[in-house]
Amino acid sequence: MITVSPFLSLGIFFLLIVIMLLVFWPNKGLAYYYRKLNQNSKRVLIEDALKHIYDYESHKLNVTLNSIAGNLNISADKASKIVQSLKKLKLVKLNNQLITLTEDGKTYALRVIRVHRLWENYLAEETGLKEIDWHDEAEKVEHLLSQEDADILSAKMGNPKFDPHGDPIPANDGSYFFNKGKLLNNIEIGQVVKILHIEDEPKTIYTQLIDQGFYPGKEIKIVARSDEKITIAADGEEIKLSLLFASKVSVEILLEQEFSNEKIKTLVDLKPGETAKVIKVAPICRGQQRRRLLDFGIVPGASITVHMNNPLKDPIAYLVKDTIVALRKNQAKLVLIKT
Repeated sequence: MITVSPFLSLGIFFLLIVIMLLVFWPNKGLAYYYRKLNQNSKRVLIEDALKHIYDYESHKLNVTLNSIAGNLNISADKASKIVQSLKKLKLVKLNNQLITLTEDGKTYALRVIRVHRLWENYLAEETGLKEIDWHDEAEKVEHLLSQEDADILSAKMGNPKFDPHGDPIPANDGSYFFNKGKLLNNIEIGQVVKILHIEDEPKTIYTQLIDQGFYPGKEIKIVARSDEKITIAADGEEIKLSLLFASKVSVEILLEQEFSNEKIKTLVDLKPGETAKVIKVAPICRGQQRRRLLDFGIVPGASITVHMNNPLKDPIAYLVKDTIVALRKNQAKLVLIKT
């Protein structure tokens, strides 16, 4: 027969007490945090569903359970529960199979969208994070910041009206400026346009558009089109885009606009000993990287000379106002010059 020491029994008893306290202690135990996590997860799904519905309604598309399930990557059953929660909260209305936002639902959706776009703007202007990652990082923060935090953040950045992709940032009352642009795939041959907005989803298409040098504010000209592609001219090159890719870009038609397709030189085009004047730092250069170049004295009108070439040609030493500055090629390409 196995006997247990009274001290061991007492120890096991106290261990069980401690475990129960850790699990069930009011507002502190693991059970509390588990419930809190589930609540937060449900809130995230609700807010993501509201964003999806608002986006679809903005593009005049019908919202269904299947579209919500697909967008949120959840089962149709879970999507149905989310919609029922939204209905109970009076954030959506159901009409047969169609789901639409109520005024309260639209207000809630705009609050989440506001935080997302403000945070993207913050990442673009205040950090060195790559633009391809702005959206994903903002997705994490949009469910965490309160409206008071969003107001403070907006004020610190001068209350921006558009995010770095060209999307309008709603004010705290839900109002926002709207760019009345056209989709690039609908533009006719010969028209000169300015890019207003680039859709950042899906990420694969957005990445390729950015790699092609597209950014809000860029001027381009449509020089050819077919049933499958359009050809645009910009910066001395011609770029072919599928109509799908072109449909992710909103533009403004520039009337009676002179357009030059001459290649604009950048610092990487200079040879050792050559001097040029800085036209500007490319608009696509933002945040810490832009401030770094400006702090070096690389501003419009400044003279800049290739001081020394690295055998590997990266980085390259430049002379700016009697100061030697080392820039890598990807940085030098952002400085537009004239010789």
